Amino acid sequence: MNTNDRPTAISRRDFLKTSAGAAGALATAPLLGKSVSLLPSDKNHKPNFLFLNLDQLSCEAIHHHGCAAVKTPNLDCIGQRSVSFTQSYSANPVCCPARSAWFTGRYTPETGVMNNGLPLVKGMPDLGQWLRRGGYQAFYTGKWHIPARQVSNSFTVLGPDPRNTASLGDIVTTRSVEGFLRNYRQNDPFFLSVGLLNPHDICSFLLQNSMYRGAMPYPELVEELPPLPPNFRCDMKEPREIVQRKEKYFGDHGDESGMGLWKDDYWRYYAWAYYHYITMVDGQVGLILDTLEQSPFAENTVLILSADHGEGHGRHQMILKSFLYDEAARVPFMISWPGHLPENVIDNTRLVSGVDLFPTVCDYAGIETPPNMRGYSLRPVAEGNASTWRDFVISHTGLNGRMIRTNQYKLITYKDDPVAQLFNMKNDPWETKNLAEETALASVVEEHRKTLDDYEATFEVAPLPKKAATSAANDE
Repeated sequence: MNTNDRPTAISRRDFLKTSAGAAGALATAPLLGKSVSLLPSDKNHKPNFLFLNLDQLSCEAIHHHGCAAVKTPNLDCIGQRSVSFTQSYSANPVCCPARSAWFTGRYTPETGVMNNGLPLVKGMPDLGQWLRRGGYQAFYTGKWHIPARQVSNSFTVLGPDPRNTASLGDIVTTRSVEGFLRNYRQNDPFFLSVGLLNPHDICSFLLQNSMYRGAMPYPELVEELPPLPPNFRCDMKEPREIVQRKEKYFGDHGDESGMGLWKDDYWRYYAWAYYHYITMVDGQVGLILDTLEQSPFAENTVLILSADHGEGHGRHQMILKSFLYDEAARVPFMISWPGHLPENVIDNTRLVSGVDLFPTVCDYAGIETPPNMRGYSLRPVAEGNASTWRDFVISHTGLNGRMIRTNQYKLITYKDDPVAQLFNMKNDPWETKNLAEETALASVVEEHRKTLDDYEATFEVAPLPKKAATSAANDE
């Protein structure tokens, strides 16, 4: 998309007023912010960093990415002034593992956090510690959720971990960011990580579901509900772990949770609720953006937005996370720096991973990365200077599941499970047809499996505790 012919920059607040109800205007909005002189905190002209991380936000569940059923004016504004990578994958689509990969730049077999109950390897440097060594002040507020690593040992903590209280916790987190941006006057540049919890509160939906027993509680809303996704019903072979999960939902025990009684309208109601939790956190993002734009740091702050994992919200008749279909594994990754990076660019081709956060920040900060990093800096790609890029990314789930995603295919396998899944992501982005058993594609399956095996053979695998849990918890 050509962004050279654009109107004079206006404030984000004025932009929102003039574009309310006009989604098409979001595609041509100008760079936002104001011109300011550098403060002493911009020492040596190094940028500051604001890392906004949301919990359980699927990449596709943003209006800027084409989701008409959700209202996200503030996330859309970030997209307006960002390079946005839509083929961005969580390193492990559940809370603690994904976060361990963000802050170490290593995949989860190396961090040791293969599920929510396992500790981060001792001695492995995290991003806060590393930036402090490089002359930055590192701050954290909101959700941390990395086992066996006290956030206060790596960052100066501004606000408490909200855990599973997004309705109030995100407000506290946002207020702490506002206070910081209005008052920070130290001489060192800063990195501020902001862990917002929503739309994680969709997890509480299941608690009320047992009351309704699958009956639509608000029939007057039916006409407003989003349609069922194209992959809601797929007749294909699935790994045993997915089959067992669905049996838990809908089988003999499904009636205990009420999910076995869900009708189509109730599935649509679940997706509607999920989108409303996204709109709720979008409001907090807007308050943070307002404060950043009014602060002295607006022009010298690299803004990065991502999510730890996505949410099933009815795709493949799945909910929550900790599986490897795109709705759970694919997450947003936006990066913005006014005057330094292109605006309103959506990159639908390059493969990105959560492990790329660490080296990207280090690259812009002018700091060498620790040894054995698995991620790559996105700076040359975002600036349009990358002649080549990686051929694949990988992801894990629990102790048994793993995925490799190349430019055309995705292969999903589970340990000791004969059912593999191969999807042609160019022809079948909804992952509706499992091609793994097609004779003509047997070599593709083996090639992807070998590439994944060879890559994992280079890992410094962390030893697991003797009583390691067998699957990722879904309640965090």
